[in-house]
Amino acid sequence: MNLKGLGIASGAAFVAYSALAYVVHNVLLVNDYQAIASSLRAPEAFLQRLPLIYVGNLVLAVAVTIIYAHGYEPSKNWIGQGFRFGLIVGTLMAPVALTEYVVYPVPGALALKWIVYGYLQMVITAWVVAGIYRPE
Repeated sequence: MNLKGLGIASGAAFVAYSALAYVVHNVLLVNDYQAIASSLRAPEAFLQRLPLIYVGNLVLAVAVTIIYAHGYEPSKNWIGQGFRFGLIVGTLMAPVALTEYVVYPVPGALALKWIVYGYLQMVITAWVVAGIYRPE
């Protein structure tokens, strides 16, 4: 396993995933969140906890990269491998949105958007990993 490649791909995955999360939650879903603002944390409380989001994003990026590296198929092109891997990871993450929909008072449309955007976020992140990582 290429440790340098793992590190570079993990760092790129972290940046991609975090940037996409910003676009999804602070641009695309801003109106959805404003509609349920009374059930969300106050902005000050959210900002105090924001570093934990980045810790979680980093853990996800490293884990996704390691899993991808273990399933890397040298005979297949990276675009297809990244797409397939992104769909698989997106499928693993979709139930989290369903659970959050059941537990928290959010509209079903918002939960559906979390799932759809989550798939897109994971496919793009997986493409980043697949485009960078090589076993040697």
